[in-house]
Amino acid sequence: MARTLRVFDTDPNARPKTFASDYVGRFRAGQKLNNRLVGLKAWRVTTGDPEVGKAVAELYGGAPQAWETTKEDSLEVLTDADAVKVIVDDPDAVTFRMALYGMTGRPIHVCDGVEFTDEEDPRNGQPCGCPQTLQERKAAAKAERGPKPDQRVEFRLHDAPELGKFRLMTGSWDFMKSLESVWRELEAVGGPALCTLSLELVEFQTKSGVDVAYRKPVLKVHGPAPAETATAVPSLSQATADSAPF
Repeated sequence: MARTLRVFDTDPNARPKTFASDYVGRFRAGQKLNNRLVGLKAWRVTTGDPEVGKAVAELYGGAPQAWETTKEDSLEVLTDADAVKVIVDDPDAVTFRMALYGMTGRPIHVCDGVEFTDEEDPRNGQPCGCPQTLQERKAAAKAERGPKPDQRVEFRLHDAPELGKFRLMTGSWDFMKSLESVWRELEAVGGPALCTLSLELVEFQTKSGVDVAYRKPVLKVHGPAPAETATAVPSLSQATADSAPF
């Protein structure tokens, strides 16, 4: 039986909150409005910790407010910042896989684009059967018949590393194209790296004359992190994460 303090029984709101993961918040590039996913011009940060929400708002603008979710990160901050300086510890902090999620929110197909890679899947190590060309992969993913990039970046804020680790989860195909360069640059740094995490505007016109504009997540590596931020100890007692891509 878990030990508890009865002193909180008469004032349950004062009981310290506990969280299930090692992340204090998530950076998101979009939000759902009227059940439709909409891209944003600036970062949206979600967290389950009011102190983290307050700190993020003071750094980047916006205000913590409740949003509808069944997850732990029940507060969101719609910031004014489309770029923030972050500290990425090493190449392992940037991960990639291809994944297709089922109705339950759990992945039903996980691969590296060539073979299944989920160790709990009996198909692990076998050919995944995904299309060979990028264009075909995108078409299958759009039709919800094939996986799309499932990429995660773990980082601390350069301006407040003591808050702990944040996470970005993105299905961006553009971000996928930059991953090999990002890994090489992080390996060259050989330790915590100072980076900029931004939402970069992309504009172009299709062959049929339609103007298209959207923002893509970009991680730019600058070099070694300043000593005072690289050695800051993250607070992992408060954290949040969920499995949705936004």
